[in-house]
Amino acid sequence: MINKVVLVGRLANAPKTNQHSSKNSVQCVTFPIAIERGYKPRDEQAQTVDFLHCKAFNKTAANILQYCRKGSTVCVTGQIHSNRYQKPGEDKPQYFTEILIESIKFLPNFGAIKTGDILPQTPDEIWSELSDAEKTHTILLAKEKLVKQIIADQNTAPIETEPVKVITDDESHELLKSLDTLTNDTPQEKAEDETKEAAVLS
Repeated sequence: MINKVVLVGRLANAPKTNQHSSKNSVQCVTFPIAIERGYKPRDEQAQTVDFLHCKAFNKTAANILQYCRKGSTVCVTGQIHSNRYQKPGEDKPQYFTEILIESIKFLPNFGAIKTGDILPQTPDEIWSELSDAEKTHTILLAKEKLVKQIIADQNTAPIETEPVKVITDDESHELLKSLDTLTNDTPQEKAEDETKEAAVLS
């Protein structure tokens, strides 16, 4: 089963945050998006417009607050969610549908031209205005910065060393005794060495 929707339209109102949002940490943003159906009914002069309720969270919500205003043109990708709620004192629940945004594309600001509101350029708009040489230079600078950061992290990383083991006097005595045993020849080995030396001298 697939639940995926792609919409292109304008913000009917400015995006709003919920009551739990703060300036530095946006949790949720909601806004209605207006989309024309593409045809005019015979008995109407204007095209029919659908207003779809959209919701975004976290970083996507922060970008929407920064770059979008009423009238901004956007392309959103997300899922259709059907929810319900029931008001106190009512017997029947109310149902509503909303679009849970997964990604958003900020299109040219036709809404800003119409409303007179000057919006900041999006990263995609800034990148599209760069020449090929400027794009190449920007990529090289980003790679150089990344390499310097990796080298700095490696130089500042603590060196892991094994702790020095402290041995007791008894352990030291046993260790020296073992070394003497390894370095000194046994009586049989001494006899064999003397026999070899005598054979060489004769």
